[in-house]
Amino acid sequence: MKHDSWIFIRRMNTFWFGLAAIAGLLLTPFQTVVAGTDSYETQITALLGSADTPVLAMVSGKTVYATPLIRQMYRHDGYHLIWKDAAITSFSAALEGLEADGLTPGDYRFAEIDPLLDASKRDRLTPDKRVEADILLTEAFLRAVYHLFFGKADPERIDADINFARTYADKDAMPVLLAYIRQGKIDAAFDWARPKSKYYQWLKVGLDRYRSYRTAGGWSSIPAGDALKPGLTDPRVATLRKRLAVTADLPADGAETNDTAVFDPQLEAAVKVFQTRHGLDVDGIVGPDTLNAMNVPVSERIEQIRVNLERGRWILHEAYEEYLVADIAGFQLFWATGEEIIWMEQIQVGKAYTKTPVFKGEIRYLDFNPTWTIPPGILKRSVIPGLKRDPDYLSKKGYHLLTPKGQPVDPKTVDWKALKGFPYIVRQPAGPNNALGQVKFLFPNPHYVFLHDTNHRELFDRTKRTFSSGCIRVRNPMDLAERLLAGQENWTRKRIEAVVASGKTTRVILKRPMRILIAYNTARVPAAGSQVYFREDIYQRDAAVLAALEGPFRLHRRDEK
Repeated sequence: MKHDSWIFIRRMNTFWFGLAAIAGLLLTPFQTVVAGTDSYETQITALLGSADTPVLAMVSGKTVYATPLIRQMYRHDGYHLIWKDAAITSFSAALEGLEADGLTPGDYRFAEIDPLLDASKRDRLTPDKRVEADILLTEAFLRAVYHLFFGKADPERIDADINFARTYADKDAMPVLLAYIRQGKIDAAFDWARPKSKYYQWLKVGLDRYRSYRTAGGWSSIPAGDALKPGLTDPRVATLRKRLAVTADLPADGAETNDTAVFDPQLEAAVKVFQTRHGLDVDGIVGPDTLNAMNVPVSERIEQIRVNLERGRWILHEAYEEYLVADIAGFQLFWATGEEIIWMEQIQVGKAYTKTPVFKGEIRYLDFNPTWTIPPGILKRSVIPGLKRDPDYLSKKGYHLLTPKGQPVDPKTVDWKALKGFPYIVRQPAGPNNALGQVKFLFPNPHYVFLHDTNHRELFDRTKRTFSSGCIRVRNPMDLAERLLAGQENWTRKRIEAVVASGKTTRVILKRPMRILIAYNTARVPAAGSQVYFREDIYQRDAAVLAALEGPFRLHRRDEK
């Protein structure tokens, strides 16, 4: 706990410095205030301990996780009470705004500070209770800021593969913290702490829209039955019309028609809009998948948006000039400059039992006509069992067995059933049947995951593209290669094609490595004014994020590293 608290404080300090730098906040330097007659030094020190106290304070039964930082704030301010009436009023109003971020205002409205937030009860607090409430109000403020900037859910506690930690240069941020509170601008502090990304703001609008649907009564489920198709007359079509009208997939004038039971062309167009928004086959037919998506309750869609706002707080604070985003749940690869998407392509991702991990990296080199060294997971799941069944397994697959130094080994000379461990390398040579196709894009990581071409391009015709063993297959990889190599040593498309035609394995180091983020978004808004686009939670990852959002405050595990 001691280690956690100091890391939390150091991170809060560095966060506020970085935030001030990003926002261009100019502050008049504060001087430390000398304690006067209204100083509460004795009471505050008794509650928070001295500077060398190694434990977190407990105030009114609440753990004060920011104990060292709050100590510094009071010492800096001469041990006066930090929260004046204007700041308290601003805090109370700003708390309600957190609901628009998908956070829960009640997480920060401790019962112990309620008398302070209620102006009619404020003057009735005893001096001791006022001091306690002042400390806890500061703790609540810092927790809210922390959650807006880093997220409430700890991504690395949810999934150890995630490496989204952010840091700033260590600077003293006390003047910045106190300035927000002294000026009574808590809403401004929260606004600065939020991601500046337009995608985050658009998704907040989407959350508000779906909450309005809930307030209006949501939508009724469409009864099960045979697929609803254009031209059909069915009593369930009337319910379908109303369902699509609620979310504006069907224009308002299409919900009321002379014969609501007829599946007319306008309704077919509305179904296609819905299918596009939900990543379904766009055929205008309400089959099982489309029906299931339509019958997801509005309350679940709201929680889905909240989960993705939280994911936004993990990653959308960082700004890159150029970067790639591989959206696993959306089966899309994006090339972005700032927040403008300049190129996109379809991808295939891992199966349910070989999930593509979420993490960030940096593409450093390309291999044309790559060989494929079988990763440990596939060796264990497929290759070793195959060899134990059939000594010719490797030759039938076109794989080579090698020593760790690359020397060839005859598989028939190995007693596979008696072998313990696997002291070999299995490699597929370059060629038309290579699983990686004609090019791979490498960003060193512990997961053996990279982008690559594929010899199964026909699978890009599918809407749900979970086919790989964890790596990411790109539909038109030569377009990506050309973009990455643009301006580098005459690597034109013509030269790329010549190297591929040679059949020779060729590695090209990028002079300018490209940042890449492997993300997982099950709800997003692609443009201003657009409806929310939902995607299936293919790896069942949303539930853990939602549970953390609904859970108690916890320090992020990555802070301990």
